[in-house]
Amino acid sequence: MANLRQTLYAWRDAEAAKLGVELFRVLPNNALDEIVKALPRTKDELTAIKGIKEAKYREFGKVILAMVDEHAGASHQLSDTSRQSTRSDLKAVSPRSDLVLPDLVPLASEETTFSVSAYLDIVNRELYRIRARVVGEVTSIKFQGSAVYIGLKDAEDESALSVFMWEREYATAGIEVAAGMAVAVEGRSDVYKPTGRLSFRAETIELVGEGALKKAYDALKKKLDEEGVFAPEKKRPLSEYPERIGLITSKTGAVIHDFLNNLGKFGFKVRFTDARVEGAAAVKEILAAIKYFSEEEIDALVIIRGGGSLESLQAFNNERVVRAIAEFPRPTIVAIGHDKDVPLAQLVADHAPSTPTAATVLLNRSWDEGVHTMRYFIKDISALYQGELWANKERLGTLNDVVRAAFAEITMRFSVASREFSEALLLLGRWFTKRGEMLRREAGDLVGNFHRALLDAGREVGESSRLLQLHNPLRQLRLGYSILSKGGKVVRSAKDLPAGTHFEARLSDGTIEAQTITHPRSDQKYKVEP
Repeated sequence: MANLRQTLYAWRDAEAAKLGVELFRVLPNNALDEIVKALPRTKDELTAIKGIKEAKYREFGKVILAMVDEHAGASHQLSDTSRQSTRSDLKAVSPRSDLVLPDLVPLASEETTFSVSAYLDIVNRELYRIRARVVGEVTSIKFQGSAVYIGLKDAEDESALSVFMWEREYATAGIEVAAGMAVAVEGRSDVYKPTGRLSFRAETIELVGEGALKKAYDALKKKLDEEGVFAPEKKRPLSEYPERIGLITSKTGAVIHDFLNNLGKFGFKVRFTDARVEGAAAVKEILAAIKYFSEEEIDALVIIRGGGSLESLQAFNNERVVRAIAEFPRPTIVAIGHDKDVPLAQLVADHAPSTPTAATVLLNRSWDEGVHTMRYFIKDISALYQGELWANKERLGTLNDVVRAAFAEITMRFSVASREFSEALLLLGRWFTKRGEMLRREAGDLVGNFHRALLDAGREVGESSRLLQLHNPLRQLRLGYSILSKGGKVVRSAKDLPAGTHFEARLSDGTIEAQTITHPRSDQKYKVEP
C-alpha cells in the first residue's frame, strides 16, 4: 500500500508541475488515500470515490487504474496468455520521491504490450525523477499566453532541446533572454502525450558566461539608475538603538557565525530566515524571505553572504530582488562580498557595508555611542561628585560644630524644662490628692443626705396613698353608693333626671342603664326602671 501511495503522490505532483496548477487541482490528498484503500479496478469503482467524477476520470482515470493494476499484480492481456506481477517485479527508482516502477520489459518481448498512453505515462514517470541543470545556446524564444517556449542547442554538435517555462517563473529570473545567449535551465523533461514531443520543463533560468552576465548587469544597472532607484536621497538612516533585526542568509554559510559573533551584546532580537544565496533557486527564496519580513515588526533588514564572482551573485543582481529591497518598508543593510562589480542589491540598499562584520558595526554603532556617552557621563558625574564632596567637607565641619553647640544648648534647656516639669507634676499630684480626699468626704455626705431624703419621700408617698385610698370613689361604691351619669356627665341633682330620662349608674362591680319613671321631687323618692 505504501508503494502505491508514493507512486500516486509522485504522479500527482508531476501532473501538477506539468499543468502549472496547485496539487489539489489534479487530485486532493484524501482522494489519493481513498484510491489506496479501495484499489478500484473499474470506472464505476473509481468514480465512486469522492473527488473523482466523470471529468476527472476522462482526464486521469486510465492512468490511475493502470497504476492500481500494476500495484495489485493485474495481468496485461497478451492474446490468450497473461503474466502475474509480483513484488519481485518492482523496484524503487527514485530516492527523491520513492517512486516505484515495474521493471521495463523490451518492447520486442511477446509477453508485454503497452498502449501508447500507458507507455508514455511510464516514460514520463521515469523522466520525472531526473532533475537536471542543462546549459545551451538560445536559438529561439517565444511568449504565448502564460508560457514561454525556448529553443536550446548544444554548441558542439548542434543537438537541440525544446524548453517550456511558465511566464511567471521566467519573470522571476529577472533576465531578458535573446537568441545567441548561453543560459542554464534547471528542471525535468517529459513527453507531451498529444504530440509525442519531448520537452524540458524549466523551473529556473540564468545566464552563463562572464560576458553575458556583465552585459545584463550593466543594462539593468543603467535602467534602474535612470529610474532613480539608487538615488542617495532615498537612503534611510537606521533608527537609534535598533533591537529587532531580520536576517536573511544561508544557514550553512560561515557568514552567519561572523555576523552573530560580532553583534554587540545589547539585547538584539535576531529573527533569521534561511535562504539560498547562490544559484537560480536563490531568487525565489530571497524574495519569499523579504516578503515575510515586510509583514513583521523589525527595526532593520539585513541580507548577507560571502564573496563571489558575478556568476555566483546572480540572485543579488536580479531585478525583482533589487526592487523588493528598494520597496522594503524599513531600513535595509546588504553586505555581500564581491570581486569587482558591486551587486545591485547593495547599490539599492540603505546601507551597503563591504562585509557581514561591517554590517554589525552599523547595528552596534548607536549602542556603542550610547555606552561611550554613558561612560563619559558617569566619569563626569563622578568628578562633580568628588568636587562637591571636598567643597562641602569644610562646611560640614563648621556645621558639625554649630550642631554640637546647638545640641548642648538644647540639652541644657531640656534638663531645666524636665526639672520644672517634674516639680509641676509633684505639685499637681499633691493637689489631686487633696481634691480626692475632699471629694470622698463630700460624696459620703451626699449619699447620707440622699438616703434620708429618700426615706422622707417614702413616708410622704405612703401617707398620700392612704389618703387617696380613703377618698377613692370606688371605695364609696363598695359601700353601696353609685355614680349616676347622663350623656357622659355626672348627675349632681335630681332635677337633671325628669321622668323618662335614660341614664347610667356605675356600681363597684359594673355599670347599668336605667330610666326615671316619675319626675323626682326633692321631698319624695322616685322609682327607677333598670
